[in-house]
This record gives sequence, structure tokens and C-alpha cells, in this order.
Amino acid sequence: MFASRAQPVAQTLSAGIQTRNMGTLREIQLRLNAIKNIGKITKSMKMIASTKVSKAQRAMESARVYGAASA
Repeated sequence: MFASRAQPVAQTLSAGIQTRNMGTLREIQLRLNAIKNIGKITKSMKMIASTKVSKAQRAMESARVYGAASA
């Protein structure tokens, strides 16, 4: 009765463990290209962020004159 539902212990313990096999050359090339593209995106995001920071700093410097006059 219970034998049909029973599973080997080794099978249930190893069910949650993932193994990583060696990738094919094509998979490795795709992964490298993806990493390069992520690097390009990150670089452009840094450039955009630095532009926004410098723009905000310029706006703050020009507004500082008005703040000093009213204080």
C-alpha cells in the first residue's frame, strides 16, 4: 500500500540541488556577449547619471545666490 508512494531518499534529497555542466562554445560566446552588453549599458548609465548630477549642481549654484540674498 505505501510502497507505491515511497520514493528513494537519495532522489528526494538531490531534487533541490542544481548542477552546472560545461557549456558549449556557442553558449559561452553568448554569455560573453551578454556580459559585454551589460558593461556597455552600465557605462552609458554612468555617463547619464554624471550629466544629471552636474546639471543639478549648476542649478543649485545659481539658486544659492537667491538663497543667500533672502537670508
